Amino acid sequence: MILYEHPFNERTRFMMRLEYLFQQLLAFSQSSHAEDQHVALGALFQLLDVCDRGDCRTWVLQELEKQKMSLESYREFPEIDTSALDATIKKLNTVAHNLASGNKLGTHIRENSWLLTLRNRFLMPGTTSPMDFPAYAAWLSGPEQDRVRVIQGLVKPFLPLYEAIQQSLALLRDAAEPQTECSKSNGIFEKSIGGKVYQMARIWVPSNRRIYPEMSGNKHMVMIRFFRINDNFSHQLLNEPLAFKMALCQI
Repeated sequence: MILYEHPFNERTRFMMRLEYLFQQLLAFSQSSHAEDQHVALGALFQLLDVCDRGDCRTWVLQELEKQKMSLESYREFPEIDTSALDATIKKLNTVAHNLASGNKLGTHIRENSWLLTLRNRFLMPGTTSPMDFPAYAAWLSGPEQDRVRVIQGLVKPFLPLYEAIQQSLALLRDAAEPQTECSKSNGIFEKSIGGKVYQMARIWVPSNRRIYPEMSGNKHMVMIRFFRINDNFSHQLLNEPLAFKMALCQI
């Protein structure tokens, strides 16, 4: 099965995008190959661009606080394991404290004129070539482990943000168990949700059929249209029922 996730609000969407960039950044920043390190730097600058568009630290901290308040409300239920609840809230407090501490995210990059030049080059296709930016080519030709050390040093100040996002999204994803559903023969699925406000939908579909969902919804109903994409990248609405799994998550 392949998993698709759909956010129902902008804050969840924002955190999921940051998570996606972090996954690329961390995957390639561990490599000692110059080509991978080039990709890692590109992901790092994209992450910085996203952070520059708003106060991402404040947004994430607000979401963590909202989740803590929601979890605290569960104490009144006798079936709740309070020790597990306390442990989860402690984790939220820890990542929130780590995120709130320190300088503004990305300050170490903004204060380095060479990195700002490199960041601008990444915005213009092809201009990081040795012809256009020989200093970058010289740096990439240096000792592998030195480059790894430098890149990991650039990544490190962002890690509290990643850990906070991971903790927040993990709680959200674990908030609901997947249920088996089935679309109609025209590839469309509709479900009434009775006015509940969800933050995320998680949809599992067969991984070997090139099927993907497009989802929309409001507080009354969710609708999913399932498409199949072919070799030449054209797509069409599925013309048969599809069994899939779905979890609607909220905290």
